[in-house]
Parts: sequence; C-alpha cells; structure tokens
Amino acid sequence: MNRVCEILNIKYPVIQGPMAWITSSELVAAVSNAGGLGVLGTSADSTEIVRGIQESVEEMRKAIRNTKSLTDKPFGINVFPEAGDPYGFSKAMIELAKEEGVMILVVAGNVSPDEIRQWKADGFTVIMREANPSVRGAIEAEKAGADIIVATGCDEGGCMPSLSTGTTVATALLSEYVSIPVLAAGGIVNEKMAKAAQVVGAEGVFVGTRFILSEECRAADKTKQDILNTHPDDFLVFTQSDGFSKWRTVPNKIGREGIEANKNGDFDPPSGSFFYDMLKGDPDAGVNTVCSVASLIKSIDPCEKIVKELGSIFVE
Repeated sequence: MNRVCEILNIKYPVIQGPMAWITSSELVAAVSNAGGLGVLGTSADSTEIVRGIQESVEEMRKAIRNTKSLTDKPFGINVFPEAGDPYGFSKAMIELAKEEGVMILVVAGNVSPDEIRQWKADGFTVIMREANPSVRGAIEAEKAGADIIVATGCDEGGCMPSLSTGTTVATALLSEYVSIPVLAAGGIVNEKMAKAAQVVGAEGVFVGTRFILSEECRAADKTKQDILNTHPDDFLVFTQSDGFSKWRTVPNKIGREGIEANKNGDFDPPSGSFFYDMLKGDPDAGVNTVCSVASLIKSIDPCEKIVKELGSIFVE
C-alpha cells in the first residue's frame, strides 16, 4: 500500500488544503468519504466573523461534530506552532482536537521540534507544512517525529512561500533528504500534474485550488466563475508582509492595487477580506487566490471525482 494511506488510514493519498473561510464540514466530509483526507480550516462552517478564542473554539467544535455526523472516515484540523499563534488561538484548537478525538494535525508554519514531539506524545499524527519549505526544516521535522512532510512550491494558491522554488523542485529535494513520505503542494489540479509530482518523489498530494472548484466547496459561485473565466496570462502576483509572502489572484481590485503598491515600494499592501471576497462573492473585497495552473481546471466537479482522479495513480 501507499505509505500516506497507511499512516492516515485512507484510500487515496489526497489531502485537502484547509482553506480557512471556504472550508466547511460538508467539503471535508465529502473529501474523506471519497477516500482522501478532509481538513477543517480555521473558519470552517462559520457564517460571520467571530471574535475571541472561546467563541472560535465553540464554532470549531460545531464544525467537528457536524463533520463527524457526515463521515465516519478520518479527517484533520489545521493548526499553527506557537511562533505563528501569538494569541493562543491554535493552542486552544489543539486542546479541542484532543477533546473531540480529531487526531490528525496539519501544521502550517515554521518547524518547531519541541512542539512536534509534544503533539506526538499526545497521540497526534502530524503532517508538517513548513511556510517556506527547506531541506533543513524537513530533516528537523522528521527527527522530531513528524509523520508526513508537505513540499509546497511557489505554484500554490493562498499565501505563497517567499522562496521562488517551484513544486517539482521542492518535492524532489525534500523527498531526497527525508525517509518519511512527502506530499506535493502547489498546482496539483489534474492527473497530469499528480503524475509529475509522483515522478519526482511525492507519495501523495496536498490540494487546495482544485477543491475550490468542487461542487461541495462553499465558495461563492462568483468566486468559482472568476477562476474559471480568467485567462492563464491574466493572474496577478503581488508581494506582502515585506517580502515574506506573496498572493496570486484573479485580476481584481485588490490584486491591481497590490501590484501598484509594489511598484511604488510598498511591499505590505492589504490583501482584503477572504470572508467578503471568496466566501461572499464580492470581487473587490479581497484576493481570489489560486495556484499557478488554475486555468487547467475546466469544470466544477464532485469531490469524489477529484479525489479519485488525483489519487488513483499513487495506489493503482
């Protein structure tokens, strides 16, 4: 069997990216029911902007329990190391995950060996996704006990790594230097891209954009149509956080303003609101962010079809 499938107890090594607001218990359950691993993002199922840790925890508790009502298959939750969690939000979510028996953590951020060791001691399966993937970070995560490494290339949607390393190169490098399984992340939208990832060492895939264009994703129809209708040459990329991160977006207001700000020496322009843009469908409110090959997606499909297409090559 495929090692990722063995570790996670799933049929296909396809892990759904935890896309914050546009994630829902329905999407997560659909991915898991299809044989992949659904992952609850930080604002899954929320219908309004939540204030405070306790309120956020209770909203996530509802999402976890609703997911359990829709699937008996494994699913995970997205968390962050303490260095990227100044208000203790993620720490509270990890405690919640323990309480609710969600024992797969998808960790996004810098590698923290002590925390990985603690999560493993607590019984969690740890999928480590370093913000800017590096060989040193992957080796450090493996030594600390991480079960699976995610190799994220600058081809990804969402908050892109500041490094210019593409998915193919990141996957090839990390899989060469660690013995635990590596997932390719960034631009995995069809069978061709999944095969390319497999050739350079991936044992599975970590997928965001393709699941935005799924029937079960709660992103606004306007959001989905903007992605489908954008010409491949027209996506925009601008730098934020003083060079630490970048955003790729359809050519909307925030994207155009971000490009102009960068030209004028401002490398921390706003990215707007995912809640109002991608969830509610206001194209001027934020970035509609996707991977570099989003234009290869031609249709909105059920998760079952997507998971099988991307995962079959790893197990058949």
